[in-house]
Amino acid sequence: MKGYVISFSAILLLSSMLLFSMFYLENVNSRNYSSGEIKKYSKMEFIKDDLSFDLNKILGTSIKVNKGNNLEITFNEIIPSDFNKMQRIIKMKEFAETSYSAINNSSIKINVDRLNQNIPLKFSNKLVYEYDFTPNKNSVFFYALGDTNMTSMDLNLTVSGSSVSVSRPLNALNPDLIVNFNYIDGNALNEKHEILLMDSTLKNKIEIIFSADGDDKIKINIGTFKGKNNAMLIENETINQNKINLSFKSIMPAIDFNSSLKLYADIDLNYIQTDLNSNSLMELKQFS
Repeated sequence: MKGYVISFSAILLLSSMLLFSMFYLENVNSRNYSSGEIKKYSKMEFIKDDLSFDLNKILGTSIKVNKGNNLEITFNEIIPSDFNKMQRIIKMKEFAETSYSAINNSSIKINVDRLNQNIPLKFSNKLVYEYDFTPNKNSVFFYALGDTNMTSMDLNLTVSGSSVSVSRPLNALNPDLIVNFNYIDGNALNEKHEILLMDSTLKNKIEIIFSADGDDKIKINIGTFKGKNNAMLIENETINQNKINLSFKSIMPAIDFNSSLKLYADIDLNYIQTDLNSNSLMELKQFS
């Protein structure tokens, strides 16, 4: 009887050890699998962030976001740019799809087919900032898929060359948009530092003429036009493509402070590695 008890105890002990070994092996395999998955996704996110950083530098547009009592988005831009934005994007695409893909043992494809003489940057709350590089007619266009809900803006332009005249609209009787307009060029007589009161449901025009040729000008449209509500468009139509140093701050009602505000270029990024396939717009993260 005593031998039977000892034998039975030994069998239980061996069975327990076997079950524990099987559980441990399964647990280790599961951890290894999870670790592999984490590494795979981490690598993908690192590559996306790396390409996002490069694209942000290539675009040359400074964007700052302040989420406080109001939503404030500030853009700093040169019109026309000191470099060919599209040419730089094409070079980034070629590098990413060849050398960069090979180094990271992956397949990367960047689709820029929708960039037809312009580069739209799209916010997750449906705001759009669009740079147009049409020859001799560079422009920036800020609008929304709906309404920007702008209540005020700071519009600061410093321009090379000397203007002949600066015209702007009269203050509206029932304004709902305040424009802090500051303009400087080589002609001190045309320097402006004014508060303009506008009706955002109308097309409000500011024109800066640079010669006897009436078409040698910078045009600014603010309000409702081209099917956009409460928008802002600056077009550089000067004959000599006078450089515009632009600082534009759009002020809108606050959004939920805890909600994220993301920004994307209208460029597709397809990433493939082993059994992982990701297809999305290129996100720009380097703004504050």
